[in-house]
Amino acid sequence: MTATLNHPSSAAKPQQLLLRLPEDLSQRFAQIVPQRQRSRFLLDLLRTELDRESQALALAAKTLTELESKHASTMNESAQWASAILTTESADDDANFDAETFEREFAAAQAKR
Repeated sequence: MTATLNHPSSAAKPQQLLLRLPEDLSQRFAQIVPQRQRSRFLLDLLRTELDRESQALALAAKTLTELESKHASTMNESAQWASAILTTESADDDANFDAETFEREFAAAQAKR
């Protein structure tokens, strides 16, 4: 079965496609869809399904964007925690603790992750 599909609003050159269908499906298609309407039938079917897929992808993108904006403050807070300085000078500090070395080694370990 060979079908040429045209898009009425497109100036693009139509392309001819060769479809291979199982015999039972091909017979049902030939019985149900009149010969001169088969290309239109396939064209409408393709458009409907591709539009449905595009709408599903658009909805998924919208949902993800909403989730990201909803959790933006949480992510921002997480980023603040990740970049926070872990040591401060205090009277209770261990005299043998080297805060500079700790910060440097911690930053190196985080960079490896």
